[in-house]
Amino acid sequence: MQTPATLSSASLPAATRPLAITPQELATNATDYLLWGTAVGAAAVAQAAAPDLRGLSFSVAIAGAGLLAFAFHFYRGWNQGVRSGQGEALRLLRLATWVLLAVLPALVPQLGWATVLPLMLFALGIRTFVAGGILQRRVLIFGGAAAWVFGSLALRFPAPVDQMILLTAAAAAALLLPGATLRTAARA
Repeated sequence: MQTPATLSSASLPAATRPLAITPQELATNATDYLLWGTAVGAAAVAQAAAPDLRGLSFSVAIAGAGLLAFAFHFYRGWNQGVRSGQGEALRLLRLATWVLLAVLPALVPQLGWATVLPLMLFALGIRTFVAGGILQRRVLIFGGAAAWVFGSLALRFPAPVDQMILLTAAAAAALLLPGATLRTAARA
């Protein structure tokens, strides 16, 4: 006798099984990772090159990426007929990360980069790691762990330029590389 706790998705009838993530949802997630990786990486390079901007590059990059991502996902969601359980979980994870990335740069004047930047890295790591668990993709799991390592290093190197270099490396490991991998998987 099976209890509800021992039921697996393989024992459910086909009509009640959750849908697997669609190629369109994978492509949407890939675009999101690539967009945010480019925005965060470019903002970090601009901030490292001109430290007297006092976070202006981050505010502009995050606001621009947020508006682009919102418009893109609104358009994609409007045209998408079928949604999977995995896709919905990733959509909510994206939304939570956007809110967090929008709020954290506003805290720089009060807390300083030495505190805010490791928080950004940990947030990016959590998002990528959880998405890797949902999609069962090791590159996302390793990318999330890499962001945590870079966040820990950012705590040890409080100089703003050093932290921006770590943020650029974390954007590559936790956003750009997973985005490229998801893009390849969506096309396959």
